[in-house]
Amino acid sequence: MNLINPTTLHNILGNVYLHLPESYELIVVTRTENIHLYHELVKVTVVGNVHFMKLIINVPLKTASRHFTLHKINALPPRISKDKFVKYSGDVPYFGLDDSQRD
Repeated sequence: MNLINPTTLHNILGNVYLHLPESYELIVVTRTENIHLYHELVKVTVVGNVHFMKLIINVPLKTASRHFTLHKINALPPRISKDKFVKYSGDVPYFGLDDSQRD
C-alpha cells in the first residue's frame, strides 16, 4: 500500500533537500526516475488520533565527511540437538560501520 504517491514524495524530498544542513545530502538524487528507490529507503510512521493523522518520514542522508563500510550479517545456525539447528534472522540484512568504528 502506498501512503504517498510518487509525485507527492518527489515534492517532499525536494523540500527536504532545500532545508538540509551544510555538508548533508540525500542518498539518491531526487529525479522522478529515482523515486522508486526512496519507496524502499524511506521509513514512514503514522501517528494519529480521532482528530488528525500525521506521517513522520525518516529520510536517510549522507555526508561527505563520514564514510561507512557496509557489512552483510550472516548468522550461522547453532546446533540445539544432534540433528537439529536453529536459524536466526535479523530485522535488517546489513549494518554500516564508520571509519572510527564507533558509529
